[in-house]
Amino acid sequence: MKLLLQDVLFYIPLYQLTFLTPLPKENTYFETVSTTIPDQWFESPTLLLLDTDEECLKLSNKKFVNQLIQDSNLIGIILCHRHEIHIQEDCLLLLSECKVPLVIAEEPLSISDLLEVKKRHHAFSLLSIELNGFMNKGFMQIAENLSTALETPFLFFDENDQLLWQIGSEEEIEKVLQWLQSDGHEKGKTNNPNRLLPVPYADMGMDEPYEQYMMNIAGQVQLSLVTLANLTEWQGKILDKFIGLSALFFQTEEIIRTQREQMKEHFIYDLLYHKFESKKVLIKQAKTWGWNLEKPHHLFVIDVALSDEWMMNLEWMDEMIVYLENHLSDLNDQIILFSFQDQIVVLLKDDENRNPSNRKSFVFEKAAMIEKELSSHWSGCQFHIGIGKWCQDSVNLNKSYQEAKMALQFGKVWLENHRVFHINDLGIFNLIIHLHKEILYDFCEEYLPSLIESDKKLGTEYLKTLKAYFQYQGNVNEVSEALYIHPNTLRNRLKKIEDMTGVYLQNNVDLLNLMVAVKIHYSMSY
Repeated sequence: MKLLLQDVLFYIPLYQLTFLTPLPKENTYFETVSTTIPDQWFESPTLLLLDTDEECLKLSNKKFVNQLIQDSNLIGIILCHRHEIHIQEDCLLLLSECKVPLVIAEEPLSISDLLEVKKRHHAFSLLSIELNGFMNKGFMQIAENLSTALETPFLFFDENDQLLWQIGSEEEIEKVLQWLQSDGHEKGKTNNPNRLLPVPYADMGMDEPYEQYMMNIAGQVQLSLVTLANLTEWQGKILDKFIGLSALFFQTEEIIRTQREQMKEHFIYDLLYHKFESKKVLIKQAKTWGWNLEKPHHLFVIDVALSDEWMMNLEWMDEMIVYLENHLSDLNDQIILFSFQDQIVVLLKDDENRNPSNRKSFVFEKAAMIEKELSSHWSGCQFHIGIGKWCQDSVNLNKSYQEAKMALQFGKVWLENHRVFHINDLGIFNLIIHLHKEILYDFCEEYLPSLIESDKKLGTEYLKTLKAYFQYQGNVNEVSEALYIHPNTLRNRLKKIEDMTGVYLQNNVDLLNLMVAVKIHYSMSY
């Protein structure tokens, strides 16, 4: 009996499938099902259904993978395994390059289940099960998965053609945005409520046209999904299934709001941890939330040490952001505030022509104003602000974010009487802290192990003494006053430190090395 692989997969609930390689566009039929990888080639078109450790592990063995990719009768592979399956990257790449469909099915399947799956999963009564699984797995994860299977970018837009979320290469995304802005896109609209026809190739000057699928959410909100337009009939079927489930998924206003927040979180994560290669895409996505990132910005991070009375208030961060938005009304068109990983991130527009010194003074003034505003209203809390370097191009905000965190980490240890720290305050340590932690640890080990051990076992406070010594630039009276000890006690302690480390504080090279080691130690252990 001949069965179509794509049909079989269509009738398995979408949330149960994970596509590790793309599915072929052409219809792919199989006649037999095998649960083992044989030593020889298959005699007829065969689907592999693997459900044991032994057989699944073979897919990480190049000997078996090379055999499979050369077998013209291998139609595809479905893995039905209860445990997480890891396939070596080079083996997975071989299967993908040779267009071997490789799919994971979350629920166990037998040969009889596979042959009868079309009959069993045809009823609309299972729609609620499909939707429940869809919601549990997450819209974005299923969308990414399906994009892999169909080999097409997915771009989601709101009713104003604002980009909400995208899957695909920067080049693909740019082409879609170009298509959306073209006259041909508007001319391609039809009376069909589900899709817009693609623009002709020649009109766009592109090799690949696109298609826009509309999602009407309870007659109130209209989202759209843009994909490649050259999808085959079975690809269209599975895409229609996905769109129908997506529309149900976004049915209520609360779910839509939550989804937009998730997309916002996804965008913020990309903004702060990845460098957007396309400034155009970044700017367009940011406009979804009313953010204008076309101009240069400063970025600073506000770290909050909560008082006991605020510890139990789960809404403290939202309240602080709302408070700042209301009390910084004169900066509303210049400032963007949002929460991220228990800190408040601030983007401050600065497109004025300033020299570096004036630019630093400008952002310092605004950050200090914000710290003062927060401290006056939440008197029991402590606020520290770290500032990264000014970003002329918003795609570099991820670098400024890391710099702001470094400024915070260093400043809270070495500039204890301050509340606002700029990355430039770190001086040479701005370079050193970019080194791998192992290198920094090894450097500390050359100078500090005897002091650390003595402080730990005997309570000698040698490291604390050195820290104060460097903070007060070796002024004995100021250091002894800060440590509440007699100057002679300090001198004796410093002599003991010299004896234990073999470092002489009057030697400029030794002094610099010890200072660097101590500063690294405190910064890494904070």
